[in-house]
Amino acid sequence: MDHHQVARELIELESITGNEEPVVAYLEKRLGELGLDVRSEEVAPCRRNLVAGPENPALIFCTHTDTVPPYVPLSEDEEFIYGRGACDTKGITACFLAAGERLLAEGLDDFGYLFVVGEEIDNVGAIAANRSVRCGHLVVGEPTENRIALGHKGALGARVRVEGRACHSAYPEEGDSAIHRLLGYLQRVLRTDFGNSELLGAATVNIGGIEGGVAHNVLAPSASAEVMIRVVGDIAEVERRLLECFIDPDTAEADERVGVEVTLRMESPSFERLEGFEETVVFYGTDAPFLSDVGKLVLFGPGSIVDAHTEGEKISKAAMDEGVESYVRMGRMLIG
Repeated sequence: MDHHQVARELIELESITGNEEPVVAYLEKRLGELGLDVRSEEVAPCRRNLVAGPENPALIFCTHTDTVPPYVPLSEDEEFIYGRGACDTKGITACFLAAGERLLAEGLDDFGYLFVVGEEIDNVGAIAANRSVRCGHLVVGEPTENRIALGHKGALGARVRVEGRACHSAYPEEGDSAIHRLLGYLQRVLRTDFGNSELLGAATVNIGGIEGGVAHNVLAPSASAEVMIRVVGDIAEVERRLLECFIDPDTAEADERVGVEVTLRMESPSFERLEGFEETVVFYGTDAPFLSDVGKLVLFGPGSIVDAHTEGEKISKAAMDEGVESYVRMGRMLIG
């Protein structure tokens, strides 16, 4: 199987989250051509995961079928293949298929595939698969520059809403600006220590969006913000520290004008080491925390995360070649 050509064909299929079916149908056909038993599970209307191979195998190769927007068309030069999903994760998918073909030719058949939808948004495919799929080791394909990732940060996402009282801005004592109050609380969030890890470093905070107000001469009656904390320790402790940021300084109690809705909880997962592979850590999130019951987790793939989600997303053909060889080595090690 020509993994470069498979990557080209996958990239040409637009599969922005919610529209994974063109890629799912393509992979269903390819997996059948390998002679594998292929099963699908609908996890949302018109959206399905694919599972291929024997029940409860020693090894499953797993990655996601969706991409971020916008679609970027296929192009290439002598060194790279470009386009949306090139490294995240259509190039990796192509390497999985080529490695599986090699393993089958060697008589190693105790492995399978799991392709899930929704990784870029809500992990809906992984959450469903975690209830039904089991194996010895689950190799999660994400761009790690062909090194075994020993860990990645978790995430706590929250939406903060503040209620105020509108009034004329010339008489601010008559009102209560939700924006001013929100900005004060967000400064606390940015100053808070949310933990540190010897492996992953410090937790980081991002205020990803702010909305509110009606006009420059009116105190804002409401305001909201989106907060993301990249977690390196106990997520419950991180959530506790976040809520402490919204203590009313006047009453030393939770501010009744503030509502905090947790929108994402993603633990920092543990990954397996494999002898003979270079190691790294990564800071981005993956489906892995939502697949922890499937099998022992391995995070590995060709390509660089700095190229993912960009207008120039790309993957090196040489890195793909190395990726195929690495997945074959893993197969020999883990199936044996």
